[in-house]
Amino acid sequence: MYIDDAQYQLDRFSKMFWGLTRFVLRDKAVFNEQELSFSLNDSPVHSVETGDYQLNTKGRKELEKATLYRLSHPLGEYVIEAGKALPTPPAELVFDITNHPVKISVVEALKGKSGYLILKKLTIESYETEEYLLFNAFTDDGEPIDQEVCEKLFNCQAKVYPLKDWSKSVEKRLISEAERHVAANIAKSLEKNNRHFQEERERLEKWADDLILSAERDLADTKAKIKELKRQERHATTLVEQHEIQLKIRELEKKQRRQRQQIFDVEDEIMEKRDQLIDELEKRMKQKTEQETLFMIRWKVV
Repeated sequence: MYIDDAQYQLDRFSKMFWGLTRFVLRDKAVFNEQELSFSLNDSPVHSVETGDYQLNTKGRKELEKATLYRLSHPLGEYVIEAGKALPTPPAELVFDITNHPVKISVVEALKGKSGYLILKKLTIESYETEEYLLFNAFTDDGEPIDQEVCEKLFNCQAKVYPLKDWSKSVEKRLISEAERHVAANIAKSLEKNNRHFQEERERLEKWADDLILSAERDLADTKAKIKELKRQERHATTLVEQHEIQLKIRELEKKQRRQRQQIFDVEDEIMEKRDQLIDELEKRMKQKTEQETLFMIRWKVV
């Protein structure tokens, strides 16, 4: 079944989610492609009731008494987990670009060609978790196909056929190229982390300089005022005038002590921020990676 006009108005993510839902629930629901809805006859989740569901999309009239179906719904979560658990032995996929509703030039350029493809999932854990889906593919003539073309290839409908034979030499090349792709992404991630660290360090240093400079400027201003008041005190002609000036000096000296303490506090805060930055760097240096081969296929474009 091909994607109709109503479905093609969906964004790419929603299309994939809808397609996966149709596959996982194919024996448990009746689907209405035009309304992007389905009637669930047999619920696979104890907490999910049978009945009508409609894909949550913007600008579409909602069906009465239909439950909005989205990724965060328990049924949607079940569909995702079920999809991830599906076995993916090597198979042949025949992609149909001829009947695709929109033109995809890079895929049309592959029409009549065939070859092999591998998809790997790379997870990098350091300060934060990064996940990548990495394609590697080539034609029967040995011509490599880049990541973007592979992604667009999977926008097309395809038929799946069992694979009669699987070449170990082909598998070896796929794995070798995938390993290089993985290594390149790990290096890119390290470079990005390093760039982020350098930017954070420069931002911290500027912040620290501004903070110290401001505190020292305030202290210098107070010192100058005290110095001026002491000069005035020496030239005071009455005890009352001297007393008033001494009171002002006393208040400014208290302020001066507070400002000196403030500089120490600022320096402590800067050291704490630097320690946090060092901790972050150490976490990034302890980078852990995990890779998983999701599938290997023989492909053909018609």
